[in-house]
Amino acid sequence: MKTFVSDKGNGVNIHVLPTGKFKLNTIVVTFHTDLEEDKATQRAMIPHVLLRGSKNHPNSESIQLALSDLYGATLTGGVSKKGERQLVEFLCKVVNERYLSDSESLLEKGFELMSEVLFQPVMEDGGFSEDFVEKEKEQHAKRIDSLLDDKIVYAAERCLEEMTKGERFSIPKFGRKSHLDHIDGKNLYEVYKDLVNTAPLHVYVVGNVDPERVKALVEKYFPNNRQPTDRLRPAEVKNAPEQPKEIVEQLDVNQGKLNIGLRTRVSHGDDSYPALLMYNGILGGFPHSKLFVNVREKASLAYYASSRLESYKGILYIQSGIQIDQYEKALTIIKQQLEEIRAGKISDTEMEFTRNGLVNSFQTVQDSPENLADVHAGGVVSGRQRTVEELIESVKKVTKEEVVQMANQVQLDTIYFLRDRKGAAANA
Repeated sequence: MKTFVSDKGNGVNIHVLPTGKFKLNTIVVTFHTDLEEDKATQRAMIPHVLLRGSKNHPNSESIQLALSDLYGATLTGGVSKKGERQLVEFLCKVVNERYLSDSESLLEKGFELMSEVLFQPVMEDGGFSEDFVEKEKEQHAKRIDSLLDDKIVYAAERCLEEMTKGERFSIPKFGRKSHLDHIDGKNLYEVYKDLVNTAPLHVYVVGNVDPERVKALVEKYFPNNRQPTDRLRPAEVKNAPEQPKEIVEQLDVNQGKLNIGLRTRVSHGDDSYPALLMYNGILGGFPHSKLFVNVREKASLAYYASSRLESYKGILYIQSGIQIDQYEKALTIIKQQLEEIRAGKISDTEMEFTRNGLVNSFQTVQDSPENLADVHAGGVVSGRQRTVEELIESVKKVTKEEVVQMANQVQLDTIYFLRDRKGAAANA
């Protein structure tokens, strides 16, 4: 597949991937910001407040009608977290008019509506509509609460939060519920103005489009007086402490959640990143991985057992669901899997299956325009662009020795156990 053609216009970074593979044109608008304790909650609310209404479409129903007129176009917004960056994102999908008898430029109409929603909000007394903000505060509280409802997600977030306490990474992507009481239409609008005027802005378009035409649309519909900062900070990739932290938390749960955080000291931009991908895949990234086979299947100690990477922060974390009284056994056998890889006990089958699994996962990225944009955005964060094809080729070249070398530099940082309120924490 072709790669993104990049350009600049109106202080906006423009990335276009011309392809006839998709019948929809996809527009992704991403504002890059540092994770900041005093602004994360507001920034996470901003996309949802903007989607409640704009200057010419004063409520969400009116915006939906406008999208319907564009042959069922869609427009959504939200935030994501990559390393120690908080990305404020908007996604618009609109049919390519080449596949319709109508000659009207639907791409331009999509840009026009998206621009209005982003840059012409409903105003009230020099700020956002108080009604919009109050309703969105209620919804945002529910988003944050939903993390507590899903204990797998909650345990993962809490483990990482304890592991990175004092680091920007510990700030949740949705911010904190305790900050909502202090937010109103005026101070949220101030954070919004700072975002749209100073945050580095990247616009992605994937579809059967001409890059020069996209640039002209960006210059026509996006503000031309932006002053983006170039002072975003890189993520800190740290070593683990000499003595791993052990955290036990008690809630009303029936199943224990044992999560383990490790420092890899390697992130997305490093040359050894492909070896880290292979290491994670062998450890717990797939159904054939050591954690799944040995902890879940053979020992029957876990309802689930896997590992995941935070690629932009140099962190790997293991997550497992266990019977509460099996904590010590589960922890021991998980540590054994780490030691086995360090000792080079990796079969040719594990190498082959992991390589194939990674290649397949990369290939599926090419079937999603927003995922292709996300891969590029990750390269912006890390400072190193890696195309899907480059990732596939680099993974194919990783040797068993490189995986073992990676295993021996991974450091245990935090052991987090979520258990029930019964019994003493000392039992853990």
